[in-house]
Amino acid sequence: MQESLKEISAQHQNIEWHQSRSSGVRVVDRKTQAAILKVRVREFRVIEDLEPDAVMSVLWRQPEVRAFLRRHNVVFTRRAYGARKVLSPPMIVEMKNRTVAEILDRIAAGYHSNPPKVWIYQECRDQKTTVIDVRMP
Repeated sequence: MQESLKEISAQHQNIEWHQSRSSGVRVVDRKTQAAILKVRVREFRVIEDLEPDAVMSVLWRQPEVRAFLRRHNVVFTRRAYGARKVLSPPMIVEMKNRTVAEILDRIAAGYHSNPPKVWIYQECRDQKTTVIDVRMP
């Protein structure tokens, strides 16, 4: 995998990647601003046994995230998630003073016990609104 990522970085100068034990591999397009991923959440706590979208929806309702969304005219794509149980026992995430990206890393790590611990961020901007989509395949 390292060789492949080095090759991709060499061919596409705007792509960089970082590896860590806790969060796996993070591949970043340097051209993407993704300011929401830098928002600090004072306290995040969730106990959930549903699919990742259910946990992420709790993150999107945090006061710091909601304030950012209003201030920057950002909306999320709507994604329907079911009541299908994924984890037993439920996943517990408790984090203090962490960025949205760090919380997403932790959520992905909870759902994917083996690498890759993946989440995908996409954004689309027009003159007035930014639409964001975050998925955990």
